[in-house]
Formats: sequence, structure tokens, C-alpha cells
Amino acid sequence: MRGFDILECVVGQKRFLPGFSRGKRPAAPRPISIEKEKPMNFTFQRNPERLLDLCGLSPIRDRRQEKLFMEKAAALEAQDLRPLVLVIGGFLDQVLGNSYAVSARYPADLRARHDVWFREHYESRKMRDIVNIYASKGHSVALIGHSWGGDAAVNLVARKLDAPIDLLISLDPVSRKGAPRRKIPNVRHWLNIHIDYSQSTWLDIPNLVARIGGPWEAAENADVNVSCPPDMTHAWAWGMFERYGEKVLRERAEGWK
Repeated sequence: MRGFDILECVVGQKRFLPGFSRGKRPAAPRPISIEKEKPMNFTFQRNPERLLDLCGLSPIRDRRQEKLFMEKAAALEAQDLRPLVLVIGGFLDQVLGNSYAVSARYPADLRARHDVWFREHYESRKMRDIVNIYASKGHSVALIGHSWGGDAAVNLVARKLDAPIDLLISLDPVSRKGAPRRKIPNVRHWLNIHIDYSQSTWLDIPNLVARIGGPWEAAENADVNVSCPPDMTHAWAWGMFERYGEKVLRERAEGWK
């Protein structure tokens, strides 16, 4: 018997198993492609409640429901929408909620005038879809991204689209790619709020993680850079927005439609 003959004995007969032939090595098995879905926290209010009501849906609890909602939201008329504020989470935000705090604590008077969405930094295609829904119907667009979410707002959303971005607020953005070396032509105003890592403490885990990840600090092509005082740390996304971002957003939002 040859070494590569794999036999099955059935009533005294030789039967070669599928995929094998006499005297030949078996063909390599085809790789199995398994697409791993990134984690999402559906206890977060990721989508505007007002739009869920308009679409006749209850709070979203899974991907299937959110896909259905996106289809219905895309079909809404322009008058059903308000200016878009898209908050983008950073590293492990689905667990830590540092960036989500900007969305959850967004001032009530502004929320009454804006549609506030939340997405994770790895949902780049979905974020671009959301921006296109609003921009295609003549509505203003604001992006607020923290940490890796700041990088996503700049490099995976704003720079990948032709749609006008009325306001971009990056909250201590982090990535090895770094800030763009040229102005982003479709961004009307970019406010970059960052930690000064030459002054901020080393005795803080989020600061340490940001240092490893590659903090941008001041971005050369931002319209305005704001350096936070040493008492603020990387995780404090809400504090950065409340102290420095909200005032600018209110001023810029006066002319939004």
C-alpha cells in the first residue's frame, strides 16, 4: 500500500476517501473565511431617538435592527432631518464610554436643534454613509472625534469625502499615521484640542496608552489648536469638549441648516 493511499475498509473493499487519489498527496484545504464583527455597545444611544420615532422603530438592540433603521433614515425627506453632529469613539470606547460621554451629555438645547449620532472609530463606512445622507439633503455636518476617533474623523471620514464638513473637533487625536500634512479642502473649520504630553502626568494609564498610540498634539493644518492644562488627561473627552469645544460649536452652529 502506498503511503498516501488513505483507505476505508468496507466489506473487504478499498475505497479512497474524497479529495485523495492513488499515489498523490491530497490537495490543500481551502481556507475558511470568517469575518469577525467588531464589538458594539447597543446600550449606548447610538442613533437619534427622534429619528427612531419617525421611522416607527424602538431603541436599537442589534446590528440587524440598526441596518433596518439606516435604510429607513436614508429614505427620510430633507425636512425630517436637522444638522448632523456625529460623535466618534476612541480605543475601547464601547467599554469605557469616554468619547460616548460627549454624545450622552450633549447640551439639551443643542440636542433639540441637532441630530446627534454616535459611532465607533472602526465604523468608517457607516460613518461616511451617515454624513452623505445629511450632506446630500443640504444639511450641515459636524464631526467630533476623540483619540482614535479623532484620527477616524480626520483620516477616515473628512478626507475620504467630498461632502462639506462645517465643523471638525478632534479631542486629543491619536494614531501612528499622524495629522494630515495638507489642509482638508472640504473642512470649513477644524478645532484640535489636545493634551500637552510634555506637561501632563505619566502616572495615568489613559495618558500612557495615548503616548504608546502616537498622540498628534498640535496639528499643523488645524485652523485652531488648543493645548489643555496639565490637570486634564487623555480620557477626559467630555471635559475637553465642555471647556473648549462647546463654545466654538455654538458659535459655528448659528448659521447651520
